[in-house]
Amino acid sequence: MNNMNQSQLLRYIDAVSLALDDVTLFLDTHPHNKEAMEYYNSYKEKRMQAVKDYTKYYGPLNRYNVNCSNEWQWNQGPWPWQGEV
Repeated sequence: MNNMNQSQLLRYIDAVSLALDDVTLFLDTHPHNKEAMEYYNSYKEKRMQAVKDYTKYYGPLNRYNVNCSNEWQWNQGPWPWQGEV
């Protein structure tokens, strides 16, 4: 993911999030499907890494990704939805 720009990384996070939403719906009705659980865990890890990378290079995507060890950073824009991505 290091070779993605901000816009590409945000689109990747959206795509992986959609895949997670889809497999979650499947798992709601097939909770013992091993292949679906492996898919879920794989995409969950991909999303976590992508969000971590995005936060590191471009800032937090939401208030849960704020690193406030030194100062509150959530309100320092631009935010991803403000069109600069």
